[in-house]
Amino acid sequence: MDKSGHNIAVEASVIFSDGYTGLHGREEYNDAVAHIYDLIFASYTLLKNDSFAPSLFLSITIFEEIAKIKAGYMRAAQQKDLLKVKRGKDHLFNHGMKHKIAISHVYLIGDRIANSIGADRAEEIFEGYSSGAYSSLREKSLYFARDNESLHIPSKYIDSNLAAEHLLIAVEIFVDEFWGMTTSASTICDKANEFYIKVETILKNMQ
Repeated sequence: MDKSGHNIAVEASVIFSDGYTGLHGREEYNDAVAHIYDLIFASYTLLKNDSFAPSLFLSITIFEEIAKIKAGYMRAAQQKDLLKVKRGKDHLFNHGMKHKIAISHVYLIGDRIANSIGADRAEEIFEGYSSGAYSSLREKSLYFARDNESLHIPSKYIDSNLAAEHLLIAVEIFVDEFWGMTTSASTICDKANEFYIKVETILKNMQ
């Protein structure tokens, strides 16, 4: 049976590796949140300029960075009690596990995402990451490939709707997760939230 995102997050919070020891103090926490805001801004800029594949890639990266804060901020606080593992055994260096940590069905309790992209579509995306089926979008949005059948070019595979949907979800999770955690994080989340309306408008205009 596959582990839930919550279970993976709990496991990730009680281990560490040399590649990520956690966030050491409020300033580092705020800086990490600000970094994710920069990714949101970049993804939006790409989306607005019709660069849908790299926009999608950055939105998926946002999921992963959210997971690193969500599951990893406790690492520094309890460093002496943690089990040290090799990077390859660290959940926060596994793309699929980070997707499961970040994209929890709890964010569908509210109706904002459902109102923006439709309840069925929202469930499809969240379930896709929960099952791991959607995790392949990370590579498909960035790397070209050539299999026995054809050449895969990201810009020809990733459409505007997919990119916009992912960025909406990324912004919603970001704001839900970090608003109220610190004064700085709340200010950053307020700025990030402005992109939600903008992306929602872009998505509606595409349809």
